Amino acid sequence: MANFHVLMSNSLTEDRAGPSFAKQQQQQQEVEQALQAPAQVGLNNNNGYCLPDANSSVNSLSAVHSKATPMKIGWKFGCLGAGNGQLNAPNGFCLGIDEDIIVADSKNHRIAVYAKMGALKFQFGDAGKRNGQLFYPRKVAVFQHNGNFVVCDRGNGRSRMQIFSKCGTYMFKISIRFMDIVTGLAVSTKGHIVAVDSVSPTVFVISEEGMLLHWFDCSVFVREPSDIAIRDNVFYLCDMKAHGVAVSKDSGEILYRIGNERVSLLPHGH
Repeated sequence: MANFHVLMSNSLTEDRAGPSFAKQQQQQQEVEQALQAPAQVGLNNNNGYCLPDANSSVNSLSAVHSKATPMKIGWKFGCLGAGNGQLNAPNGFCLGIDEDIIVADSKNHRIAVYAKMGALKFQFGDAGKRNGQLFYPRKVAVFQHNGNFVVCDRGNGRSRMQIFSKCGTYMFKISIRFMDIVTGLAVSTKGHIVAVDSVSPTVFVISEEGMLLHWFDCSVFVREPSDIAIRDNVFYLCDMKAHGVAVSKDSGEILYRIGNERVSLLPHGH
């Protein structure tokens, strides 16, 4: 997940008095065991997640960690507008190779690149639907080995994918006719583009040159994917309607899930 240098405290409180604490310790051990072993996760009739063994569900995380301290913001940057450094409906972001913060500035039809402390470095994009232009960009990701950008916007259809150099110069377009609406975009440690289609929940893995390498249907364990993050070839799929994050291998094998509607209501991205 991206680090904005926003200071967040995620310390969690526990009630250590009486038998309830012993029960929480037992639940915590069950959770840790579940996280260490792959589990088959599906959707139940209520569109919630279910595991084969209800006694070792990762959902017990919400019972153990039921109270969190409020988030503390260290600083922020950006304000509403169309001027340099201003933003209008930012819809996605990622980190660049120098810890730059890359923002898809949707209603300004551009990509803004900020230093990690929030100073604007440069921005690129002209409003339009022709190749090299941007039309409501939604998602952006960076190739870590060369700093090039991959951007998904609306283009002439519902989704378009374009590659720009690390300086923001248009390079080429990647055909994604097999996708409807791209709601998640990332670059894996292998240098592959990973894009998520929310209409028919599917994850597509594409080479840097634009070749479709493989794909998998994630509708079995995700109701409506709203974003994706990748760490060490493990995929973290944000699931808005199921109020959590589904964690899978890059092959599509589900590992476990995080959260529920009590602790992560309608998550929309990373």
